[in-house]
Amino acid sequence: MSSQNWQQQLLDYTSMPDTAISLKLYRFLLKLYPAGFRDDYAGPMEREFRDELAESTSTYALAKLWIRLLVDLSISIPIQFSREVSQDARHTLRLWRRRPWQTGFAILALAIGIGANTGVFSVVNALLLRSLPFHDPSRLVSFDQFFPPLASAKEFHEWSEQQSAYLSDAAVMEQYKSNLGRVEDSATVNVANTSWNFFSLLGVQPENGRWFREGEDTPGKNDVAVISYGLWQQLFGSDPKALGSTVPFFGTPITIIGVAPPGFDFPNNTALWKPGYFTPGNNGWEAIGRLKSGVTLRQARAAFAVESDRLSRQRGKKLNSANVPRMISLQDRLAGPVKNASLLLMAGVILILLIACTNIANLLMARTADRASELRIRSALGATRARLVQQLLTECLLLSSVAAIAGLFVAFWTTSIASKVQPAPLSAQRYLVLDWRVLCFTIAAAFVSSLIFGVLPSLFAGRVDVFAARASRSTRGARLLREILVGAQVMLTLVLLSASISVGRAFVSLMNADHGFDVKGLATVTVSLRERSHILPERQLPYVEEALDRVRRLPGVRSASATEFLPLYAITFMGGPWGLDGLPAKESSMRVPVLSEYFKTMGGRFLCGREFTEAEVRSNAKVVVVNERFASEFGRPEDALDHQVTQPGSPPWKIIGVVKPMDYMTDGANSNQIFIPAHSPGDFSTTFVVRVDASAGRSLPMILDTIRSVDSQVPVVNAKTMEQRLDDLLMRPRFYRTAVLFF
Repeated sequence: MSSQNWQQQLLDYTSMPDTAISLKLYRFLLKLYPAGFRDDYAGPMEREFRDELAESTSTYALAKLWIRLLVDLSISIPIQFSREVSQDARHTLRLWRRRPWQTGFAILALAIGIGANTGVFSVVNALLLRSLPFHDPSRLVSFDQFFPPLASAKEFHEWSEQQSAYLSDAAVMEQYKSNLGRVEDSATVNVANTSWNFFSLLGVQPENGRWFREGEDTPGKNDVAVISYGLWQQLFGSDPKALGSTVPFFGTPITIIGVAPPGFDFPNNTALWKPGYFTPGNNGWEAIGRLKSGVTLRQARAAFAVESDRLSRQRGKKLNSANVPRMISLQDRLAGPVKNASLLLMAGVILILLIACTNIANLLMARTADRASELRIRSALGATRARLVQQLLTECLLLSSVAAIAGLFVAFWTTSIASKVQPAPLSAQRYLVLDWRVLCFTIAAAFVSSLIFGVLPSLFAGRVDVFAARASRSTRGARLLREILVGAQVMLTLVLLSASISVGRAFVSLMNADHGFDVKGLATVTVSLRERSHILPERQLPYVEEALDRVRRLPGVRSASATEFLPLYAITFMGGPWGLDGLPAKESSMRVPVLSEYFKTMGGRFLCGREFTEAEVRSNAKVVVVNERFASEFGRPEDALDHQVTQPGSPPWKIIGVVKPMDYMTDGANSNQIFIPAHSPGDFSTTFVVRVDASAGRSLPMILDTIRSVDSQVPVVNAKTMEQRLDDLLMRPRFYRTAVLFF
């Protein structure tokens, strides 16, 4: 066959669709080999493939060829890569030994950036990504501003069954602090009253004993309790015989029937769970639910909106933008305000990593310029541009890998510090660095970082001109890139600094916010009268008045009073639809029971009128003090005096004073407030507030002893200065502000 005929036959063969596709695919696969191997052997391997392809005239032969090639490529590509990478790594280590200080600085800077990102991501992972310790947590929801029928356990569970179109189950819970044990050796614990199906809804199993049974959330059957694993260790030394034992609670014994698994403390660091006691006034309970299988959150929200509107109309309650019931995922509810703060921290540490990357890129650009002679020699000896780029990228990847390993130690250090200095609301949070999500994030951060700071030096090295002088155009381009990198680093630093200043200013504004009262020199002591069965409701006011009389006689005490709900800790459920002279207010109003001298003691500011007298408190007089926000809904605040506050189904109350709004909301928002004389101040708890001339902290033990002297059987559940209470509420924003400023 002539040469011309052979060439024509080969041309015809390669023009066949299957052959053209095979050649394109094989050329693509050859690019997977490392640069050095590809430069030396890609041409011969392609020619050999053409010959074998020409001999594969049947489909079976073609399939057999490809199977053999794919097996060979899957084995040879990793082998060749490991050979070249190990060679490049040895060369990199030799370069590092020559310049240890530059290398050490680069590794340290990158380790801090990757470590900080890993540490903060562990927080984000714990709060937003890691699954809750419940069965199928993605189907758990929480209800906000919504109270199902709670007059009795039977009423609630019937309502839950009626929502079977979108809920498979629903439960309720109420949180508070209480003393457990005898008065002389009692411990204050977080308690949760729940419906009997609380644990079964969450899908958790007890560590020991059992959960509540159906019907145990009804009066007469609810004298049982489940304790946390930590409380089991603290009180009983992990003794299994603790099950069946009794512990004094609210003046009556309760039987321990179960122990929660380690780490389970939902909701809010609860140490003891007790079956709920349903009453018509249980508006402080929170509802949670589990979505029915196959129902999406969007579908459930639509069905819930119809149900909440039906209940609101049935109760005669007018909904507005401030109290519209919502259904949200339980994980979003638990993350709460921490979510935005954590994402802000994440943005800050990403900026730190970018700053580190630009710094290292600048360093590598300078070092690449110094290595121009070496790169020209290697290029003259046959190294292609791809081979030089591969060498530099290997150096960058090795640098980021070492920095990532060091960054794990930085992450361990930062998370350990965070767990020690974090505020009480986050004290139960566990930050795991050795978590698969966190480790994957660290690997990804190392890889992306190596690309960020390695691409520019590699591109510059790939354009080396063998015969160029050191002051060539290529060097001028590298100098321009270095200047751009310096500018980027300065810009990122200014962005981070501006964010830190903004966060600091926001925190200063929060610290200096007007709460409507004076926190300095104010001591508070909270007692729980409902825990003592011998103090009947009619005896609560005499007990409080006796305690106040003794406290007011103490040296250094300027005034003293008491209230059922303390500012900064109260929530909106304590109220209802109030109006003025029969005209309804636009928003619900909080109902705050207080005693005489309350506003004087708290440092409240009257716009007009006066506060309650002791006679009005004793006689349960129908008089009220309203805040400026409520009065402003109906005209000028000073014109509200002597008008009547009205509420459906209740006699009118005469307005005797108007005060500046006090901050009764934990989120800093004010609301309409109606203050009434506290004839029975201990329905929930009673808090004594005492204004002293000296330091409230130094006077607190004396005040505490005086209150205990009235009745040693009444447990004290909290004793702090008002400044300490404010600090507790600001711990979380202070924690995040400090972290942002540190970064």
